[in-house]
Amino acid sequence: MQELQEKHIFSFGGGLNSAALMVLLIDQKAPLDEVVFADTGSEVPETYEFMQVACSYFESHGIPLHVVTRPSGGSLYDTCAKRRVIPSAIWRWSTRDFKVNPIHRYYRSLGAPINQYLAIAYDEIERMKDSRVPYVTNLYPLVDQKITRQRCSEIVAAAGLPVPVKSGCFFCPFNSADRWQWLNEEHPDLYSKAIKLEERSKHFPEQRLTDQVFRTRDRVTLRQLRNRIKKGLPLRTTDTMPPCGADCMT
Repeated sequence: MQELQEKHIFSFGGGLNSAALMVLLIDQKAPLDEVVFADTGSEVPETYEFMQVACSYFESHGIPLHVVTRPSGGSLYDTCAKRRVIPSAIWRWSTRDFKVNPIHRYYRSLGAPINQYLAIAYDEIERMKDSRVPYVTNLYPLVDQKITRQRCSEIVAAAGLPVPVKSGCFFCPFNSADRWQWLNEEHPDLYSKAIKLEERSKHFPEQRLTDQVFRTRDRVTLRQLRNRIKKGLPLRTTDTMPPCGADCMT
């Protein structure tokens, strides 16, 4: 019986690390059959803009890029609004349903073992994980080559590409205080949508989208955080943030 030929697929997140790994894999002529991007429908606008750049880059090198979504449709934001919940930093159901499951469903349709490139930088080594399914093997070229996020920026800029922002849904519970401040300044409409989602959650105010960044200090809602930002008050966040894992690729 003939063995199935394994495939090398890049799980692309649309952020800085992914952009650097995109350049490296092609420059180093690493085995790469195709690229997959899981679209939650709720990424920040800059990520969708950079995806156009990435699509052109991969296409120019003859690498196909496939966009996968949740089969039942609907964005992550709309799903949360309908259920009156926010994404859980503990249970990670949003990552499972909108990223991991759609990607793995696509992998299974290929009928071959998958070597999956993940864009985790060397200074984020704690985010590395083994695959939870037998047909996928996770590969971490940036870690193997000791490439940090700072070096990722240099690689992307040297390739003549725009340096993308960190990827992730705009209302991610792992957003840092700086990320929330950036969202409020650059996309106040999205920040307002995040407030609406948080306050209409059936678990509010016990659960908030700021629970991770403020988890050892005080109970701050997004509306209160916006008021602090407007007044120029110190945000008083935790000193460290927990890693968001390898599933939401950056």
